[in-house]
Amino acid sequence: MKFDKKFLPVIIFVVLIIFSVGWYQFFYESTRREILNIELEARRLQEIKREILDLKARHKNLATFIEQKELEIDAAKNFLPSTLMQDKFMGELYRAADVNRVRLTSVQAGEIISEEKIQAQAVNVHLEADYVSLLNFIREMLDGERLARLEKFLVTNAGNGIISCELTFKIFAEPIKESVANISK
Repeated sequence: MKFDKKFLPVIIFVVLIIFSVGWYQFFYESTRREILNIELEARRLQEIKREILDLKARHKNLATFIEQKELEIDAAKNFLPSTLMQDKFMGELYRAADVNRVRLTSVQAGEIISEEKIQAQAVNVHLEADYVSLLNFIREMLDGERLARLEKFLVTNAGNGIISCELTFKIFAEPIKESVANISK
């Protein structure tokens, strides 16, 4: 087989095109993607730097700002306790009843509902009070130290300006951790 010299430019041209495509795919594109990623990271870091400078400008002393945020986080953690602590909620319930002149006729804790994201328990309360005392009692329980939600509210007139009421509060806690759940089994 004899090599024809007129195909030499075509072969060189094809080799150059293959080399160019390979260079573009494996070197140029990967380098360009890497440069773009570095540029994006640089922009993100510039934005973080700008936010830090803004925080420094707004809060002259960042240590006090951080301390304040840590206190807020601690308060949020206490808002949703690690366990239901029904006895503490019941103590708050009786204290609020005493303060607001509400007569509790019955208090019963319901079944604990434990899900992946949260634990909950219903607390059924039967009481008698006047209208204003009832509203103050409910407000105090809902604005209390822990997360509680009013689930059920039934009112009947007991006479002489007294209202008989059936309430169901739902109290919440963090979910049971797997290791704790396995130990208790």
